[in-house]
Order: sequence, then structure tokens, then C-alpha cells
Amino acid sequence: MNKKNIALLILLAFSFILEGIFSNFISIHSILSPLFVLMSLIIIYPFLLNNKESYYKICFIVGLLYDLIYTDTLIVHAFLFLIIGFKITKINLILANNHINVMVMALIIIILYRLILYCLLLLTGNISFDIFGLFQSIYLSLVVNIIYIVVMNMITDEISYRFKIYKGN
Repeated sequence: MNKKNIALLILLAFSFILEGIFSNFISIHSILSPLFVLMSLIIIYPFLLNNKESYYKICFIVGLLYDLIYTDTLIVHAFLFLIIGFKITKINLILANNHINVMVMALIIIILYRLILYCLLLLTGNISFDIFGLFQSIYLSLVVNIIYIVVMNMITDEISYRFKIYKGN
């Protein structure tokens, strides 16, 4: 296993653990609604820029693990994270990889994730239509996730520089 794969594995494991800690100690309706695992998909993409097939596999597997660890559903987040991964690759074609654009990508991905999940929950009858509930789920996710992605982007930039790990884009 090379340095890049080890770094990506550590980042994903850290995101899973931190999201679990936040979920256990912080109310789901607070301003600190974490989506750290989803944000880690934005961070790892530049490392896998030349290997999109591996990136999509990682998105699917991470979504499957997310389903197994945090939700009562199976396969839903696997496909949802795969769709989000596809969107991340498309957004990266437009936006360069810098701190401002990573925040913009996080904003877009949070809105997209919450919107798709909301529509799925509406279709399955798990929730009733409440546009304010959708807006609340979006803005409650923004603060902590934007901070997380900026900090993790700075850390991965430093790691990639220090250990000479290529981070494309």
C-alpha cells in the first residue's frame, strides 16, 4: 500500500469516527449537523483524479459502510454517495482545487445531498412535505461541515506537500 492510499484510508476512517462522535454527543437538530464522511469524498477526489473508477468504487463502498454504521437502510447511501461522487467529478471539471472552491463544492454537495435524500424520504412516505424542514436540514449542516472541509483541505495540502503525494487539479 502506497503513501497516498494510506493517507486516504486514514482520512476516511477519521471522518467516520469524528462523525460518530459528533452524532453521539451533539443533538441532530443543532447547528453542528455533521456530514464529515460526505465531505471527505470532496477532499479525496483530487488524489484520485487520474483514477475515477477507483474513486467511484470508494464512493460506493463508503456509502455502503455509512448505511451499515449510521442508518437502518442498506444500499441507499451507497448509491447516493455514488451519485454525489459523480457530481463531485463534474464540479471539479469547472472549479480548481483551492480553499474557496472547496467551500463552494461543499455547499453544492450538501444542498444536493439533502435535496436528494429529502426527495427519497418523500417518495417512500417516511416524511411529509415540509419545505422549511428541508431548508433547516441544509443550513444546520453548513457551518460545521464548511469548517471541517477547510481544515481537512489545509491538512491534506500540507501532507501532500510534505510527503510528495500528488494532489491533482
